[in-house]
Amino acid sequence: MQRPRARMRKNRRAELELARRARRGDAAAFDELVRRFHRPVYRFCWRLLRSPDAEDLAQDTFVRAFVHFERFDPERPVLPWLIAIARRLCLDLLRRRKVMARVETLPVTGPSAPSPEGEASLREQLSRLERALDDLDEGPRMAIVLFHIEEMSYRDIAAALEVPMGTVMTWLHRGRAQLRRALENPSVS
Repeated sequence: MQRPRARMRKNRRAELELARRARRGDAAAFDELVRRFHRPVYRFCWRLLRSPDAEDLAQDTFVRAFVHFERFDPERPVLPWLIAIARRLCLDLLRRRKVMARVETLPVTGPSAPSPEGEASLREQLSRLERALDDLDEGPRMAIVLFHIEEMSYRDIAAALEVPMGTVMTWLHRGRAQLRRALENPSVS
């Protein structure tokens, strides 16, 4: 059990050192931070926007971070700070364009292709899950995405969403309950 924790501490120390170097103007260190965190920032943007704009907003997040890196506290984790920037950019875009999130059908891939009926059932379940997730209020939806998909801690989610940790816990509890009800009772969604 210690090995994963030791690895996490080592990764955290490496991340802090990269952040300190990047804050001092080391472009190579900042590039490494971009390589490490582009994927989770992009996925977060995609979850909020559900459009090709997610890639642009993910890149804008790193541009904004680079320009304002002096505001970053190099003793804190980088990902929650980046997620907070991405969140503000995405919400600004959604407000400007008044974009409604739409359901995307995820391609089904795996070691063995399901039967047509199985694939249709899986697509319907994914569609119901996406609709249920879209029906959540913004706070619970983002908390669930960050916790269950991005695997962020409560503390990091609180920092990213700029709310108290108790609010994150409440949002997760309420969001899970609402998702459970929507998935157990498909006629309600």
